[in-house]
Amino acid sequence: MSPIYVLFALRIVLAVLLYGFLGLLLWMLWQDVRVAARASQARYRRLGRLVVLESTLPALAAGANFPLLPVTSLGRAATSTATIPDEAVSMEHALLHLREGQWWIEDLDSRNGTCLNEVRVTRSAPVMPGDVITIGRVKLKIEIE
Repeated sequence: MSPIYVLFALRIVLAVLLYGFLGLLLWMLWQDVRVAARASQARYRRLGRLVVLESTLPALAAGANFPLLPVTSLGRAATSTATIPDEAVSMEHALLHLREGQWWIEDLDSRNGTCLNEVRVTRSAPVMPGDVITIGRVKLKIEIE
């Protein structure tokens, strides 16, 4: 066998290996994108809602609701999941989060505090469906789906 044929065969093998490597790399990237898309969808899946029971704010009427996500932030900031436009509410006031199948609320060292069923929250407290959360001049009822 002449050296020209051997070099040609080596080039073919090298090209097949290179295309195989690129194909494997693209397949792995595709799998990673699919996993990230599923994780993103799960993060924004609604698990319930917070319904406004009472509010003295004109911008937030009774009956308005906010989606309940695995991590739900409550506060005056526009980036909060539940934005409450009240001067008595801190920018980042409280946090509702799902941990091991149980909902918990914690006050984020807010100036005016957070109440759960008329009791001030001083540390993480479990939340049940139907509980009432008071933040500033707004009362929110938690409804879990």
